[in-house]
Amino acid sequence: MDLAIISFRKMIVMFIILIIGIIAYKTKLVTKEGNSTLSNVLLLVVNPFVIFMGFQMDYTHELFVRLWMSIGFAIICHIIAIIISYIAIGKKIKDYEIERISAIYSNCGFIGIPIINALFGQEGVFYLASYIAVFNVLLWTQGYMLMTGKTDKKVIVKGIFSPCVIAAMLGILCFCFKIQIFKEASEAFQHICDMNTPMAMIVAGVTMAQSDILKALKNIRLYYVCLLKLIVIPVICAVALKLFKADNVLTMTSIIEIACPVGASGTMFAIRYNRNAVYASELYVVSTLLSALSLPLVIMIAEMIKF
Repeated sequence: MDLAIISFRKMIVMFIILIIGIIAYKTKLVTKEGNSTLSNVLLLVVNPFVIFMGFQMDYTHELFVRLWMSIGFAIICHIIAIIISYIAIGKKIKDYEIERISAIYSNCGFIGIPIINALFGQEGVFYLASYIAVFNVLLWTQGYMLMTGKTDKKVIVKGIFSPCVIAAMLGILCFCFKIQIFKEASEAFQHICDMNTPMAMIVAGVTMAQSDILKALKNIRLYYVCLLKLIVIPVICAVALKLFKADNVLTMTSIIEIACPVGASGTMFAIRYNRNAVYASELYVVSTLLSALSLPLVIMIAEMIKF
């Protein structure tokens, strides 16, 4: 219950910053093009540093074992999400590709990082880094094939070796070989990491301001996809992960990550591969709004599950 309350309070803080992002767009302080630049900085600079710094912990055999468990948990969560989305969203549904990718891939970077950092600190970010690495690998393989219906090895390889995945690889190597960066570099990198929450929510706010929120809220189909993404898939994942009786921080980190709202990746892929980008954006916006209530609820349910 304590984690649910903390997460709810953190979501309030994040939504206040999100509102500031909306105001910044409405008052033309941040343009659509400017938001795209901010998003790239966040995705290609800030997030990789957050991931890398997450692995800057003193090596212990116990943490080493949990590292690989966190990778396994991330894979399990995504497999469950893929299976459920393919069962619940048939090919006969219009824009089924958009709905499936939205149900599978969460906003684990923009929303997940600040939530995990607030709840569990560096240990949580340590496990989160593994999740984001798995997320990126699957997004650019399964996600790419889902949205395009084909396999392009060059695109897949480029996606797999994205800055976030490279940061995770470097971080894991530094952790395993007990390499700690010098104090001044660590302090500089930490300042970059501290930019994540405000920048992520401003980007989310500006993105939301570009959508017709009232129109999106009237689309009943959106709520079905959001129910799958925000409640059904996370709760089933929580039951599955709790069976392992692993460390609570490790388990809850994975559950929270899969319970985050629809990722911006769905909109990005929709634009890139000529799918319904408006619908993808609406799913992103509505799920982000609903996550203020759904995320604390999932955490509360997960804490109640005992085996």
